[in-house]
Amino acid sequence: MKKRIICFGLGEIYETFLDLYDDSKAEITALSDNDPAKWTQPGVIEPSKIKELGFDHIVITSAYFREIKEQLCGYGIGESCILNFYDVYKNLIVKRGHAVLDLLKDNVPVSHEYKQELRELKCIGEKNLFLNARIHAGAVRDKRLRSLEEAEFQVYSQFGEDGIIQWLIHNVAIESRTFIEFGVEDYTEANTRFLLMNDNWTGLVMDGSEANMRRLNSWEHLWKYDLTAAAAFITKDNINRLILDAGFEGDVGILSIDLDGNDWWILNAIECVTPRILICEYNNIFGEEKKVTVPYDAGFVRTEKHYSNLYWGCSIAAFRGWAQENGYYYMGSNSAGNNAFFVRKDCMEPEKVPADADVFVESRYRESRDEMGNLTYLKGTDRLKCIRAMEVFEIGNGCTDTIANIYHI
Repeated sequence: MKKRIICFGLGEIYETFLDLYDDSKAEITALSDNDPAKWTQPGVIEPSKIKELGFDHIVITSAYFREIKEQLCGYGIGESCILNFYDVYKNLIVKRGHAVLDLLKDNVPVSHEYKQELRELKCIGEKNLFLNARIHAGAVRDKRLRSLEEAEFQVYSQFGEDGIIQWLIHNVAIESRTFIEFGVEDYTEANTRFLLMNDNWTGLVMDGSEANMRRLNSWEHLWKYDLTAAAAFITKDNINRLILDAGFEGDVGILSIDLDGNDWWILNAIECVTPRILICEYNNIFGEEKKVTVPYDAGFVRTEKHYSNLYWGCSIAAFRGWAQENGYYYMGSNSAGNNAFFVRKDCMEPEKVPADADVFVESRYRESRDEMGNLTYLKGTDRLKCIRAMEVFEIGNGCTDTIANIYHI
């Protein structure tokens, strides 16, 4: 009978686990992670819901075994069913020349060479993923797109941004193969990581967490790439100095902004670089017409501003207004409806702008929360109603008012 397992932790260790586990002996019935952004993905549940499910084991596929084990025990889950991936790793057996995991086999010693085989298997899986991505990118490279969705694929991006970026860099005249991205957490999931590894661009990434940047700087393959990683809480007063101090100035290939807060204000403050491709995360619930943003607050933290996690950033219209004033084409958004793409007009022919670039894509992900931090899965206008008492800044008239008054709700 198959063991029912839940994997906790959806990063690189989980990907390695997938390469190894024996699905004839064990069935992954659910996934979980402490990153709220992942809770909207199919099959992923928030940790507090795990106890409600039936399972034989929880396999912690994360480097933070001790902390997560304590967290799970705090939910009332017994220690005996909580397994560390590195302990499960001791159950490796060889099947048809490859190492696999057999959760029904106990206390099988592991020799040193299995660790090397694990790395090799992970490398093979990554190479296959890259190969498939390159095949797709090559198939649409010269295609006239109706929408950016046609180019989408995901390797390291949250949604389909990897594919969109590949299409853009082959249709936009780029002299400096450099990128800047901020709000990257530990860079496990980011818009530019595939670009770094597949196309060997030079980049600067920043995040407000020193722990995230330490993890990135300890990445075993970092030596292969020209990547600068800096920990900094970004404000409109320090952004130019941060970029200049990292050695970036003038013409750059890509700028990607994902701060979940002062994004519009920071974009307007940047003077030291001029990106040819601009990627901005926008707050879809603000709709397609209103040019609004959260009022500037140098210490803005999304999770602290409103319990719902819905109050942050600016509307797509706010970014489109900036683009129009600064000489950029609006290329459209990804199919998830959270990232907008712009191209500097002197770098691309206008006929390459997708025909449906102006079509507004309403987001389908449901990340709202209640006062206790539990997902409430609000959608449509209910999301905006949840934060109706909060204030936004109207860019057109320079006034600040409540969402209730501006949106008449």
